Amino acid sequence: MMRIDLANARETWIDEAETDQERERRRNSDFLQYKDGDGVFADFHSNRHTFVTNLAASSANPKITQTLARHSDVNLTMNVYSHVAVQEQAEAVGRASLLVLVFMTLAIFRVRSRRGFGLRNFRMC
Repeated sequence: MMRIDLANARETWIDEAETDQERERRRNSDFLQYKDGDGVFADFHSNRHTFVTNLAASSANPKITQTLARHSDVNLTMNVYSHVAVQEQAEAVGRASLLVLVFMTLAIFRVRSRRGFGLRNFRMC
């Protein structure tokens, strides 16, 4: 079924090209092919991985993600079907670094304040 749907979508996409040159470029690409140039297939199972990964990336509750994937175990959902990109890992580290910086700055201000943690009591030097 996916193979037929992809073939139909690809033909429509090629037909929508505005010039002969663009139409030829589209024909020579592997966009919307069932199997791309690297030998990777577009199949139903791949869609499940993509669906679960996108739910996880949207910060959906893992239990809800498990239920929508119709899995019996949340570990299967999160450890097998959910994938994290390197860029997402880098962004998470960046956010964590920012939080550490904020907390360290607040701690320094607290140490330097004369009385407590109120904003009126902060001394910059």
